[in-house]
Amino acid sequence: MGRLTGKVALVTGGARGIGAAISEAFAREGARVGIMDLKEEAALDAVQRIEAAGGQALALVGNVAVREDVLRAVSALSETFGAPTLLVNNAMWNRYGPLLEQTEEMIGRMVDVGFKGVVWGYQAVIPGMIEAGGGCIINIASPSAVLAMRNGIMYSAVKAAVAGLTRSGSAEFGPHNIRVNAIAPGPTPTDGANLVVDEAAWERRRARMPIGRLGTPQDIANAAVFLASEESSFITGDMLFVDGGVTYAFS
Repeated sequence: MGRLTGKVALVTGGARGIGAAISEAFAREGARVGIMDLKEEAALDAVQRIEAAGGQALALVGNVAVREDVLRAVSALSETFGAPTLLVNNAMWNRYGPLLEQTEEMIGRMVDVGFKGVVWGYQAVIPGMIEAGGGCIINIASPSAVLAMRNGIMYSAVKAAVAGLTRSGSAEFGPHNIRVNAIAPGPTPTDGANLVVDEAAWERRRARMPIGRLGTPQDIANAAVFLASEESSFITGDMLFVDGGVTYAFS
């Protein structure tokens, strides 16, 4: 406990699923957390859980696809707790399906949230991190960034772009003592994931897992705490597969 004491963090999509687990884990480790989410009620509920456990958090309502919303969230967080030196780009919107059946609106939303949202996050926090003398950014990518995925072309493309933003971000921002890494979660049931993956599909995923189980949001949160802490101070530009071994397993 206390590995992130004194830090201020922004977690996008931080009110539910993996984002909520990361927000709560950061708060337990001493960080003051800005929870950015589209839904105010969900963000307030997440803040309430953190405060009930003795932590500090702030609800920030906004859409990461809108640059001004991200800038506004960082400004509000800075006024309340100080400029964030930790950023987790977690927000994503996705729908699987054959590419020929995906509409311009669907594709645009995936790119706006999953790709542009990361770019806007960078632009919003980097100046403050430079002024503070350093920082840490964690992007939530996916094993599909490096694997072919039937009926998931756009998801794979967006997550591959996130991996590219991670590698290039580490090179561009490294001279300012800013580390940029990514986490690639394996199959992890959440309320959001359940919108696009049914129980039969989860069972198929479970059957392929070398470790014998699906992931949990806490598995991802544990990795995020490690990457945000000084324990990983010589790690940057990397993508950590938190996937139970499934990415490289032949089954």
